[in-house]
Amino acid sequence: MKTTVKARKNLLSALALSTALLAGGAQAADATASTVRDTSHRGFFLGLNAGGGGSQMMFKDGSRHITEEPLAGGLGQLRVGYDLSRHFAVGVESIGFTSKKDDNDWELGAVLATVTWRPCDKGFFLRAGVGVGGGDFTDPTSGVAHSVKRRAAALFGLGYEWKLGERFGLGLAADGFGFDADGVTGYEDDEVGAGGATVQFNWYL
Repeated sequence: MKTTVKARKNLLSALALSTALLAGGAQAADATASTVRDTSHRGFFLGLNAGGGGSQMMFKDGSRHITEEPLAGGLGQLRVGYDLSRHFAVGVESIGFTSKKDDNDWELGAVLATVTWRPCDKGFFLRAGVGVGGGDFTDPTSGVAHSVKRRAAALFGLGYEWKLGERFGLGLAADGFGFDADGVTGYEDDEVGAGGATVQFNWYL
């Protein structure tokens, strides 16, 4: 009888200990999950990209679609955005390209509303945007300077970002933007733009 009572006491003690351990483990898991959630940014961020790229000019001459050889230049971007979730962010972005080579001067820019998608919850991202663009450029073939204003513009980019702390991210990006020149070159379906590779800096507020 004493053995049975003692066994029951031991069993109850073991059950109490197991319950305590399980409760502690659950609390630890909740704390860990909370920590993970806290490291996922929600809110505003500021961004800057700097690098190089090339011009882009395409047009239709009769039945031929022609793409001019690109001119090398500088590419830069500024952005203000808001992280909606781990996967999506929205923002307003300005992008500009400049090239001064011989008599071929290019200064193009655009302001766009953008959406950034992080399909893997970290690192790799895709970026797309629509807005308004314009600028000055020189036809590489004829040497004639042209100017366009307030054209519908589009942007597409991709890249990879490393989070260096809770408030700063460093990445590499490839972006391109362009808009319809609306026949100012004298050709059909003329489009101008630029694209290239940049180093990306984001500050999370």
